[in-house]
Amino acid sequence: MTNLLGVDIGGTHTDVVHLVEGRLAVAKLPTTAQAADGLLAGAQALAVPLEALELIIHGTTVATNAVIQRRGARCGLITTTGFRDVLELRRRDRPSTYGLEADFQPLIERRDRLEVDERVSAEGEILTPVDGRQVANAATALLNADCEVLVICFLHSYANAENERRARAAAAAVWPNDFIVTSSEVLPALREFERSSTAAIGGYVQPLVVGYLDDLKGQLTARGFANDLLVVQSNGGVMAAGVAGRFAANTILSEPAAGVTAAAAIAAEMGIKNAVSCDMGGTSLDVCVIRDGHPATTAQKALEFGLPLALPMLDVDAVGAGGGSLAWIDGSGVLQIGPQSAGADPGPAAYGVGGEPTVTDANLVLGRLDPELAIGHEQGRRLDPEAAGRAIMRRIGKPLGLDREAAAAAIVAVAGHKMAGQIRRQLLGRGLDPRQFTLIAFGGAGPLHAVDMVREAGLAAAVVPPYPGLTSALGCLLGELRHDFVRTINRPLDTLGPSDLENIYAGQRHEGLAVLAREGIEEASANITMAADMSYRGQLYAISVTLSALTPEAVRQDFEGAYRAQFTRLLEATDIMLVNARTTVGSRSALADFAHLADVPAATPAAGRQQIYLDGAWQSADRYRRFDLAVGACVAGPALLTQDDTTIFIAPGFSASVHANGNLLIEAKA
Repeated sequence: MTNLLGVDIGGTHTDVVHLVEGRLAVAKLPTTAQAADGLLAGAQALAVPLEALELIIHGTTVATNAVIQRRGARCGLITTTGFRDVLELRRRDRPSTYGLEADFQPLIERRDRLEVDERVSAEGEILTPVDGRQVANAATALLNADCEVLVICFLHSYANAENERRARAAAAAVWPNDFIVTSSEVLPALREFERSSTAAIGGYVQPLVVGYLDDLKGQLTARGFANDLLVVQSNGGVMAAGVAGRFAANTILSEPAAGVTAAAAIAAEMGIKNAVSCDMGGTSLDVCVIRDGHPATTAQKALEFGLPLALPMLDVDAVGAGGGSLAWIDGSGVLQIGPQSAGADPGPAAYGVGGEPTVTDANLVLGRLDPELAIGHEQGRRLDPEAAGRAIMRRIGKPLGLDREAAAAAIVAVAGHKMAGQIRRQLLGRGLDPRQFTLIAFGGAGPLHAVDMVREAGLAAAVVPPYPGLTSALGCLLGELRHDFVRTINRPLDTLGPSDLENIYAGQRHEGLAVLAREGIEEASANITMAADMSYRGQLYAISVTLSALTPEAVRQDFEGAYRAQFTRLLEATDIMLVNARTTVGSRSALADFAHLADVPAATPAAGRQQIYLDGAWQSADRYRRFDLAVGACVAGPALLTQDDTTIFIAPGFSASVHANGNLLIEAKA
């Protein structure tokens, strides 16, 4: 494909990239209350004729924000008698280790949770068939209570979904829309609470996701766009907007997943096997470990306390330390950064509209940012150092007894400690050596703090891509069409023969290929990966194992290899359990890579000079425009490299070299 548009809508900025005939154009605009406006405004800013586009790929925060801000649809739940309160009973956990209280509000209120008589055993035997009239009466009661979505979640429906299917058919006769979610469709896997929570989350966001995408497609069609609109999923893949209603929960954490996809591609371009993806935008730092070229994944993530989402996704962890994160002093007099953010409105204090001090304000006061080169300066935005300084002194400097520069330096230092701590936790928690990992620094604020993160976390080096502030939007173009399917088996491996294994995975392959067919992908173009969650008998948690072949011996070898790599020894006298079967069905991405998309000059001009505050004093630093640096050029710190979407800071003791693909490699000088 030669005419593509990638759009990443974040909390502060909307990033748009247009790739046509190998040429790249980019735009970065403030995110507005109506998220779709950013896509349309970006296309307009780049003068992109929508009717000529072959594909639009979109990373969205609609579903994520709906859950976090609790503004999803009102849902009703029909469940097995005796299991009405599963969503509130949760697990025996608490939000803080030493806390004795927890504030939890379920997505579905108790008054909207009804029970019906039915029962399926853990082995899948129907002990009590569901009564369709009872289901229809319950659905009618929930409809009369103004519920917009109906969620059906029965005990052990992962083992046999027949009662849920019958309940869905009975409810559909009285329910006025298509917003009926069954847990066996969303997550046919054991663990009652996680399955209930995931189904509830899927129903909670479904009307918003469907409404948003339908509205966006309508606006695009009215402007002449007649091709496919794809949406980034939390697993890093993409799906057609037309099937997003069924997989609405998969769009949660869509926006950071695109950045990880891009980071993995950048690391591969540079020949780097082990990396840490660090996307520092306006509101947060999103971290994901990339090991042996593969981003870390997880089968479950808590969106907030008591709200687990049990779907395959990239293992991205966020910490509230972005460029727009607020600096404040807590009750004990300690300087804190985030998690609150100034966002796009009112933005940092430097915007001059009364905002509170942020990390961006601190960098501006320290001379690391040019007031005339603010993100959005093409639209007339300018940063006011005096306004930033006043806000820092009012909220931080005077309470702590620091002058303006010292207070700003403290803000940057605390932000650096917070981000490096998150990186170290992600690596050391997996038993990994930070010295063997390279930082992939992007986002509008990431390159400004790359050296701080490398130095504080003890990483090997940092790589800054050509368009750091728009890397996630480029990542949208790298996503493959992908769908993940899971089914609980929970049987000893010794009881499964080759035909059993083939039958287990055949159903998932068939379902995945059917979804791809609706997206216009033929079976011959599909990529299929089989995996399993496996454990030894009696273990509470399983490990994920990629399967090389569907024979019992091959599965055993795959499990033992994965188990030994993680735990160093096997439990050879214990039965092996195949807990969940997983199949991933996908196709190739619209864009193979984005190396060489940036123009690199043949020669580097002389450096300019800029005063920066460093180590307690003002000193002179070299200054270049990033795209004035030729291939092979090496810039020693202290230096600033500026471009429209970010600023790169090179500290003393570090240097940055330009690779042929346009990436910058930042390393400590020998």
